Amino acid sequence: MTVASSSKSRSFWSSLRWILTSTDHIHIIVTEKRILSIVNDEPRFINTVTFDSKPDSPMLVMVHGYAASQGFFFRNFDALASRFGTIAVDQLGWGGSSRPNFTCRNTEETEAWFIDSFKEWRKAKSLSNFILFGHSFGGYVAAKYARSSTLSMYIT
Repeated sequence: MTVASSSKSRSFWSSLRWILTSTDHIHIIVTEKRILSIVNDEPRFINTVTFDSKPDSPMLVMVHGYAASQGFFFRNFDALASRFGTIAVDQLGWGGSSRPNFTCRNTEETEAWFIDSFKEWRKAKSLSNFILFGHSFGGYVAAKYARSSTLSMYIT
């Protein structure tokens, strides 16, 4: 698994605004495929964005919900990064992460697909002590990951 990470300026994220630019869904899909074919040339690639904080700050890992991306959290990055090292993750199949073939046939296979990719990412990043935060489906994946992990986790 390849891990991508970038540090962005906080002012960049707070300047973002959603603007509908096209209602032509075919054009949107074609454009997305063209962009992702350039960015994602590996079969399993998890995209992340990292915000540094004060030294010795706890690390917060954020996992987005269904059919979303790390951009879902963009208005929270400044406040969180003032207290935590912050990593926002794009789950496989969404955002800037790769879109490997999804061949899962049941709930157990689907859970394993997301959890195993997160475990691979965590190992590649050498993360062993962090706070895991998930929104909606990301919360489900985070809870399933915490239950399956041998790491010391607290779920509240």
